[in-house]
Amino acid sequence: MIRHLFFLLCFISLQASADGTVYYYTNKAEVWFSSDAPQELIKAESNDLRGLIDIEKKTFVFKVLIRTFEGFNSALQKEHFNEKFLESESYPEAQFTGKIIEDIDYNVPGTYTIRAKGKLSIHGVEQERIIKTILTIKNSEIYFESNFTVLLSEHNIKVPKVVHEKIASEINVEIKGILKKKVLE
Repeated sequence: MIRHLFFLLCFISLQASADGTVYYYTNKAEVWFSSDAPQELIKAESNDLRGLIDIEKKTFVFKVLIRTFEGFNSALQKEHFNEKFLESESYPEAQFTGKIIEDIDYNVPGTYTIRAKGKLSIHGVEQERIIKTILTIKNSEIYFESNFTVLLSEHNIKVPKVVHEKIASEINVEIKGILKKKVLE
């Protein structure tokens, strides 16, 4: 329900200036993270990354609900992730919003490296970030992928000393998906 409401609100807010404007969206992109600490490797993924790009304005929004992550080493580890570290009841989503720095022609097939500049919000804390992303344009779709790191301290995520050898302070994140074309008239 919340996922559909997010996109409805995005489309309504964009609709006001639509008049044939081209957008690209995804409802099912993938996001993985891994914590490679001295005593433990933790990996999880979500297939529920949602995103929208307005190519004319060069703006974007991507969101994922924290509770959609799966693949932890145990059910208890997932519970601690949601309740103690990311506090997903209070901070239910991670979000990245901003602008694409480079000018590219989305009508020309090819592979492009772009920089996405914006605010990454995790655990209720926004950080200004520039994240490199590879876009491959073909068949009126945009394939995207990116790798970046997130420092827990920058998002006020506390790790108790008793488990600091099991949880890395720097988390590796990878995203991948396909954006489909939508023309609003």
